[in-house]
Amino acid sequence: MPKEQKAEDPVIRAQRRLDRIEKTGVTFLITDLDLAMTLTRIAGDAAEDSEKRNRNQANARHAFDDVSRISHHASLTDNERQSVDDKLTELRFALEQLGEVFA
Repeated sequence: MPKEQKAEDPVIRAQRRLDRIEKTGVTFLITDLDLAMTLTRIAGDAAEDSEKRNRNQANARHAFDDVSRISHHASLTDNERQSVDDKLTELRFALEQLGEVFA
């Protein structure tokens, strides 16, 4: 006879799902910032193609604005928050080098 499986507490199951969602969210924020940094590098290299430069710069700025707004509401550990903040600072500097103005 198979062993009886104990049913998992719904609260514990829900907490595990929430933990996975939050971890996925952190990964998304960091990946979005890394992609935006790549776009700033491409924009910087595309001096002859102003359309490509403008498009990549605008996409990087959009990512900066989105992550800035979202990260303040995200549940992050101290290390995760520091990582996101460091990447935001790096991205802001790169965008300023491309001519972006921040209010």
